[in-house]
Amino acid sequence: MRPIRVAAGLCAVLGWSACRDITPSLSPYVVLDPVLDSLLVGDQSPPPRVTYYDRAGNSRTPAFGEVSWASSDSSVLSVNDATGRMTALHRGIAIIIATVQSARGGALIAVSNALDLTLLLDTVYTMPGDTLTLPVAVQKQNSPPAPVVWYEAPPSNGFYTIDSASGRLTAIAVGGPTPYIAHADTIADTGAVYVVSLADTTGGKFFFSVLGTVVSHVGGSVRAVNYTRTNGKLAFQLMGTRPFGSVTQQTVQVILPDSVIAAGPYGIDSLSLGEGAALPNQPVVICSPPRPWALWSSQTPTITAFSRQGGSLGITQIVTVPNGKAISGRFTYTAQRSDRYTDPLGVLVVHGSFVAPLVTDRTSCR
Repeated sequence: MRPIRVAAGLCAVLGWSACRDITPSLSPYVVLDPVLDSLLVGDQSPPPRVTYYDRAGNSRTPAFGEVSWASSDSSVLSVNDATGRMTALHRGIAIIIATVQSARGGALIAVSNALDLTLLLDTVYTMPGDTLTLPVAVQKQNSPPAPVVWYEAPPSNGFYTIDSASGRLTAIAVGGPTPYIAHADTIADTGAVYVVSLADTTGGKFFFSVLGTVVSHVGGSVRAVNYTRTNGKLAFQLMGTRPFGSVTQQTVQVILPDSVIAAGPYGIDSLSLGEGAALPNQPVVICSPPRPWALWSSQTPTITAFSRQGGSLGITQIVTVPNGKAISGRFTYTAQRSDRYTDPLGVLVVHGSFVAPLVTDRTSCR
């Protein structure tokens, strides 16, 4: 289990203009193009193109020598302060910062190894009888051919089985954490599997990852409710919270306009900036949800991201427990940070898995 690493905190610390939506203002600002790029360890690259905007909104390309350059993390990305030439040193993310007449702008640079493997669900929660395919992302220099990915479980494992070729996992018995290993050519990464059976409508568990200008891998408690909408019909809410402690408090929320009564896939649609701005004081999108949507939020730094189209909530099982039911499943969706709603740097990708109590609440909307 990896702790949170909030790359967006760089913006809060530096306070530079590229961390906001790029729109004309009364203050000079700098825009880099592209604002999001990637390099492999060992690569060298010229800097992004620079455009300077004055107080009137007029733009120009700064002359050579007028721009000074810096890196937010010189252990990941080395930047020549005069020319801006970048050298990728270590796997991670960094921001290249250009300064023109005290105005600053930046671009996010993701540095990967020549062969890189990322577990999109590095900790998995399941119930006995669940099946799911473990998602991974692989990047290789000079592809094709694509690297061969294969999976393995410990020889003594009695809690789940996994297909070595496809990564198809089947939960068998309660237990964990039990490691699983994903291989890609010569490299490997290790995740964990928990197989959970709830005794009643308490004790739900989930784990999720956020990738983008925020990088987070955390877990916590989760609860699912079929609740009464304003019109008297039932809607569905999945709410997972990572409590404040060693890492910042974070929340994942998925809302469906209809109740969940069967296993299967449920689409996640978009939530606009205007709709999301009503949360939580005027929860119209909760009490009368216009469509399926999701969000992710963090308290320190304060960030909220609203879902875009194309996400999915997959309910694997619904079983009966004392006082209600329990469900298991996973979710994946793309979200846009509210503070960078038109900025490519504001795109986040959220993946998670859960075992949650499912109750019905006909008394209130929340």
